[in-house]
Amino acid sequence: MNARLKLSRPLERAISSGHPWVYGEALEGARNLAVGTDVELSTRNGRPMARGLYDPGSPIALRIYTLDPRQRIDAALVRQRIDAALALRLDLLDRSQTDAFRWCNGEGDRLPGVVVDVYADVAVVRFDGDAARTLEPHVTAAVRDVAATRGLSLSSIYERSRGGVGRALHGRVPEDVPIREHGVALTVDVLRGQKTGFFLDQRENRRRIRALSSKKRVANLFSYTGGFSVNAALGGATHVASVDIAPAAIDAARAHFSANGIDPSTHEFAAMDAFEWLERAKGEGRRYDLVITDPPSFAPSEGALEAALSAYRELNTEAVALVPDGGLLGAASCSSHVTMDAFLHMLGEVGRAARRPLTTIEVLGQPLDHPSPPAFPEGRYLKFVLARVGA
Repeated sequence: MNARLKLSRPLERAISSGHPWVYGEALEGARNLAVGTDVELSTRNGRPMARGLYDPGSPIALRIYTLDPRQRIDAALVRQRIDAALALRLDLLDRSQTDAFRWCNGEGDRLPGVVVDVYADVAVVRFDGDAARTLEPHVTAAVRDVAATRGLSLSSIYERSRGGVGRALHGRVPEDVPIREHGVALTVDVLRGQKTGFFLDQRENRRRIRALSSKKRVANLFSYTGGFSVNAALGGATHVASVDIAPAAIDAARAHFSANGIDPSTHEFAAMDAFEWLERAKGEGRRYDLVITDPPSFAPSEGALEAALSAYRELNTEAVALVPDGGLLGAASCSSHVTMDAFLHMLGEVGRAARRPLTTIEVLGQPLDHPSPPAFPEGRYLKFVLARVGA
């Protein structure tokens, strides 16, 4: 039997423009469908317009996979999307210098809820939602087959859940995977690291920091394993402070300095809360020519937006206090609920409160291997703003 659902709200234009999400309250006729049911969606007047996977346990009850209501969401569709996604990356990325990238970016590659990241010869898969996870056998088979067809050597495929627990889908998964990012040597813990092991979406922003760091004192807050830090040092920074509350992440940052021929003893590594470090640095009268603030998401939901903006405001106000006039602030947010306009407005308030205006130099986001549909603003989640501090 063909499962059908009907729109109860005027979302036809948004969906036909490429927005892939339909919330439960916008659907008419929802019933006891199983998780992952392939559903035909019709307009309010009953005309078939799309197909998606149903998830009764999620506020996003239907994710759209195709605007062809006759096309089934099956192994053939998954393979076609996985193949097209890899072809795009192989065409755009210089893999002689960078061998870690996002192969499939879910909604941005028309496979909602499916993420595939590549770290050298290891692919890490993550599913957002129970409906997407029903595609796991198709995704695993497609990743194996397409990699072989396209000449991408993979030794293993690993699935990471949001809680960090994972399982091998193919081959033996190593604990640490050496990678190259624009020629920088890094190591990724795909079993226990953040997200799928590393923050691939900041790749181009790390390279930008490298270009701006010559002869500067740099502080990197929420540094994780030191991606921004090692790039700053390679760019000629005279001193880099890496601050993260996780001692294991700080140990990894030190190792990354050593792996790139930089003596870690000439730089600072602090395993402590970033706000505590800021207070201590301010009390000691320290100054940094460039401060990077890249915290975890402060807004996991729309309801947390105001609290998140307050937290970003506090963090960046404290960071600006360490920057002399003419220095730089590199402020990041990975919260999709915080729009770029809201983030820039927050930074304007930081400058006003400090009585030291901030001047936006660059507004950056996620790299080309993290695409999103034009009609899907939720997919453009990453914000990285470079601002000049003071006069």
